[in-house]
Amino acid sequence: MHGRILIALTLLIAIAGAARAADEIIPENSIVIAETLASSVVRVEYELQYDKGEAPESLAKCPGCGGWHGSGDEYIKEERPMEVVGYVLSPTQVITGDTMLHPRFIKALSVRLGEHRVPARITAYGKDQKALFLTLDEPLKNCKPLEFDPQRKESLHSVTFDYEEGIWVAKVEPAPKTVTIEENGRRYIRLKHSCIVVDKAGVPVGIAMKEELPLDDSWKGSPTKWDVVKADEMAKMLENLTRVCDSGLLHVKLNFRSPAKSDRSTRYRYGDDDENAVEQDVLGLLLNENTVAVAANLKPKVTARLERILVYPPKGDPIPAKFAGTLADYGGLIATLEKPLQGAPKFSQADLLAMRDKLMLSAKIVLRGDNRVCYYQHERVTQYEMGWKRNIYPELSKRGEAVLLFDANATLAAIPIARRSKVTLQERNRWSDSSPVLTPVAHLAEMLVDLPKHIDPDNVPLTEADENRLAWMGVELQGLDRELARANNVSEQTKDGEIGALVSYIYPESPAAKAGVQPGYVLLRLHVQDQPAPLEVKMEDEGYFTHEPFPWDKLDQVSEEYYDQIPNPWPAAENSFTRALTDIGFGKKYTAEFFFNGEIINKDFLIEASPAYFNSAGRFNSKSFGLTVRDLTFEVRRYFQRKPEDPGVIVSKVEQGSKASISGIKPYEIVTHVNDTPVMNVADFEKLVKDQAEPRLSVKRMTRDREVKIKMKAAEKRKKAKESAEPEKEDAEPDAPAPAEEP
Repeated sequence: MHGRILIALTLLIAIAGAARAADEIIPENSIVIAETLASSVVRVEYELQYDKGEAPESLAKCPGCGGWHGSGDEYIKEERPMEVVGYVLSPTQVITGDTMLHPRFIKALSVRLGEHRVPARITAYGKDQKALFLTLDEPLKNCKPLEFDPQRKESLHSVTFDYEEGIWVAKVEPAPKTVTIEENGRRYIRLKHSCIVVDKAGVPVGIAMKEELPLDDSWKGSPTKWDVVKADEMAKMLENLTRVCDSGLLHVKLNFRSPAKSDRSTRYRYGDDDENAVEQDVLGLLLNENTVAVAANLKPKVTARLERILVYPPKGDPIPAKFAGTLADYGGLIATLEKPLQGAPKFSQADLLAMRDKLMLSAKIVLRGDNRVCYYQHERVTQYEMGWKRNIYPELSKRGEAVLLFDANATLAAIPIARRSKVTLQERNRWSDSSPVLTPVAHLAEMLVDLPKHIDPDNVPLTEADENRLAWMGVELQGLDRELARANNVSEQTKDGEIGALVSYIYPESPAAKAGVQPGYVLLRLHVQDQPAPLEVKMEDEGYFTHEPFPWDKLDQVSEEYYDQIPNPWPAAENSFTRALTDIGFGKKYTAEFFFNGEIINKDFLIEASPAYFNSAGRFNSKSFGLTVRDLTFEVRRYFQRKPEDPGVIVSKVEQGSKASISGIKPYEIVTHVNDTPVMNVADFEKLVKDQAEPRLSVKRMTRDREVKIKMKAAEKRKKAKESAEPEKEDAEPDAPAPAEEP
């Protein structure tokens, strides 16, 4: 018999070493227990497959929690089945642990005892235990169904089975007696894993398919008496869930203006492809007949470009919706429908803490363009995690999967939604928000009762004119490194230059100037109103010419087809620091923490908008000239050392083959006069060049001045046509005050 155990079951008996009075385990008892269970323990084999190119998820059994995590890739690639333990209840029925595996990934299911392998199918699901009941296509040879005696009470032992390092292992040890008492009144004995509980003779007393035993005797006896949901009942539950999701979880299309062209002084564009997209397809949750919550975790700069929201009902034409607000704490927005819709799902009021291991339902809904892909299945909450403001978040076996959780009646219990992270100033991911977390709808229901209180007033759609608004302190900052930190005696305060920025310049009349900030101050961190953690300042290398001067002497060597690729020579007004201030929100209070002359200096500020900067500056596009000019803004005047009273507009774009290009005008030159008349802004420039046959431009490139004449045939013809009152025939387009798109 002992040899049969080793060969047929491939079991390695692990004997607990410590003796416990009457529960002492000796080798002879372990052998008896193994012999008793030898023909009652089987392998359940899942032959897995890909579905639509996707691999099965959550299939590696965790030795810590007993759940299945990871991916089923390895089983498919290694051409072997996933094996889990099962217990024989009858020659044609086996109970096994619930892997929560979607049927689409199961190619075949079978049960093996020794060399005998029988196909099987799932016929029932445990309601309160993580168990599946399998029915075999034919009786299993040489099996011995478990016969339970719930009256046995003395010398109980737990026997667990697992597949470790290529061999099946049975571990026999005294049944635990330590009682766990929760503050809500629940009392139970905590188990390490699911197990069979037997007496010292190996007689089964009961099976635990979850990691706890009630203190009473309700767990004893055969699992055939458990409450279950049969397979046909499960099919009806999933049909009901499908109807609920079809009517209450909707496809929403968001349309955005094209993003503003980036400042060419910036090395890289902030944001990813999603942030720069002009269209997004996302999921919407119908809250009531007039309101939908949209699962779009948009940053303020993206929401600013939002122009249209369309909600697609199960049937009929899409319904326009109006933006109502962005949630301040969660990655979503609220929209109101122009036409009412029915079918909002019910929200569960149940305490999810009481739902551990119980049979529930889940929906995975993915939008791929205009196509909606849905997968429905049974689910269980395996554990919980405490998070934001001591809220409790359930975790499923499929960690990382964005699924919606429902109870058995298809009442919505939890949805995947990101917690909107606070603004940070560290590294390129400074605006990254957390991944979606399965959040109980009870948390959201409380928020929706007083929605205005939970709306972010700064994360809203804006006009194109306001899209580029930017907050500022009014300083130019230089990022630190180890050497610069040491030179400024701030190594300790800046972690050897890992954080902090040196104030190199202060703009007159700026918030920093009014607060008394001085050049040489080292900005360490910001303490923001209503934000629990301080923002440590860390400036990135934002521009091409941070360390080297702009090559003005080589500008004439640049071919005109490369004009649009020349970066701006001045430091960009929009950088990690000013972008973070903007995202925090105008009107918010914050305290800036500086270090200077061996002491910490705190300055209080209110986030306010900067004056116009290069990207938001007034501009004029002359199609007949083939160039665009912009007003001189504060950071441009600072770079060129131009006073506010000094005339000039800056050339921001020169078209290939245009009259301006042929005349030798280059990007970033300053036009100070037209026909000896000073140009103070783009309105002056537009007025002065209008109807000029040969305007003469005074052009400055840094300290070099020259005059450029541009012959305008169209202007000459307009002048002659006006004098002779004859119809005018143009060979060039008229000037256009509308701004041209710029890279």
